[in-house]
Amino acid sequence: MVEQSRQEEPVLRPEDGLGHILIDGGVIAARRAGRLYPLRRPPTFDMPSATDRRLPTPRLRGSVGPRLSGQNAYRQDMQTFHSVQEMSLGLRTIGVRVVAGALLLGVGACASAAGGRDAGLPAVTPAAASPEPLAAGRGIGPLSPVPLTVAGGADAGMASGRSLNLPEGWTAEVWADVPDARVAAWSPDGRLVVSTGRRGVVSILAPTSAGRAPTVTTLLDGLANPQGVVFTEQDGRTILVVGEATRLVAWDYAGGAVTNRRVIIDGLPGGGHGSKAVAVGDGVVYYNIGSGTNRDPVDRTSTPERGTIWRVGLDGTGNRMIAVGVRNGFGLSFAPDGTLFVAVNQSDNQPYPFRDDTGQYAKTVREYINENPVDQISRITPGTDLGWPYCVPDSRGRKDLLDLPFVNDPINNPDGRTLNCGSIGHTMVGLPAHSAPLGFAFTRGSALPRTLGNGALITTHGSWNRQPPRPPYIAYSAWDDATATLGVPTELVTGFQNPDGSRWGRSVAAVPGPDGSIYVTDDHAGLVYRLTPGS
Repeated sequence: MVEQSRQEEPVLRPEDGLGHILIDGGVIAARRAGRLYPLRRPPTFDMPSATDRRLPTPRLRGSVGPRLSGQNAYRQDMQTFHSVQEMSLGLRTIGVRVVAGALLLGVGACASAAGGRDAGLPAVTPAAASPEPLAAGRGIGPLSPVPLTVAGGADAGMASGRSLNLPEGWTAEVWADVPDARVAAWSPDGRLVVSTGRRGVVSILAPTSAGRAPTVTTLLDGLANPQGVVFTEQDGRTILVVGEATRLVAWDYAGGAVTNRRVIIDGLPGGGHGSKAVAVGDGVVYYNIGSGTNRDPVDRTSTPERGTIWRVGLDGTGNRMIAVGVRNGFGLSFAPDGTLFVAVNQSDNQPYPFRDDTGQYAKTVREYINENPVDQISRITPGTDLGWPYCVPDSRGRKDLLDLPFVNDPINNPDGRTLNCGSIGHTMVGLPAHSAPLGFAFTRGSALPRTLGNGALITTHGSWNRQPPRPPYIAYSAWDDATATLGVPTELVTGFQNPDGSRWGRSVAAVPGPDGSIYVTDDHAGLVYRLTPGS
């Protein structure tokens, strides 16, 4: 496995889910001149009929349409992206782990870590200071370096000689090498299915003997940016659902093979945050249509509306929109109470939204955008509006980042007339800004130990343009049955980022395995790790 040179121009991938959309230069100029796209009042929901927002011309089950190879589909998906030189990662990083004498990710820390304030951006006062980093949680304990062993037959590649920071007693293993490993799901017969995004392949990993790498074979190929994968049961059959760039597809699955391909729905928007996450509940597929821009209201008036969550039957019937204002909701999972939750990647370069004595209102302030807006974990019910791009999560004075209200966006909704930000539900859980949560999985019913068996694993990819870079990490958030809420996320896995800010790995998804281990995909190192809790 060859490590990519850090000197090369990076490939900005729509499946990254990191908010790296750059607004077209003409739009930027228009905003500077005080001209904006016309804003329309966002739709209201009159449940249940008003949520039946059908796509204009979807091709449903049985219609296939042209099939693009993975690379061709990827290039098509990239047409709305601009090429950007990668920002230097040579700055000193400030991690999210609390250590003795840990620095707050606030004004002073940001300025010193970046080698001084960015001359092109104004300063901000402590009124907008950032929340505290994530801490080690109860029952998890402090993290310490654990060397990565390598399963027999696996190629450790960029992880060779590396360690991950884990709780006491845990072990860490490079279990398999799967280039561009993205989303993972366990089959009922104990095989791990892994999507690879731009490679257009879904791989299947069959465990072998202890200490040996699994057998890795191609389950599906020639797909268009496959991302979300999920298994479900229907009429005694096991069904695999895959989210491609512009469609959802299902196959019958048995014994490590698939048959009877059928398209559930086609003609979905691609490009931008076009990657499709999928979850299944009660025979219905839930999926996202991510935004086409960073924070432009044009997505709220597009057809179909982007930055949304939808549901559709496995047979392609009943397609309807159930939530809006969800910028890039890549992580979807059902809570123990049966409700759907989403992990949301929030905006970049958010203008300062507070009319205070700093005089920075509506300006781009480096210290503010480094820590705002926080990424979100939110409950989704029919009619949900998470506010984007009209409302911004307000984390002032909320170091635990729980139950966060919203404040008006100073550009898109300065007077609150487009959307009353006080009328929408609070963000249940916030994550440090630009964490980029991609993987999100509830653990109830898994073989994980009791301390991790009733909550959610949150897997982040790390920032794409923050300085200093936000490191990738995996956190655990405990579920409270009495209140049906998630608690403060606590760190479980760190160590993918070097002290100078460069990275040897980037976590994407963490899923509990049938053996009580956690299996983690890494699309940067092209690996799957097996992390086993101590006894």
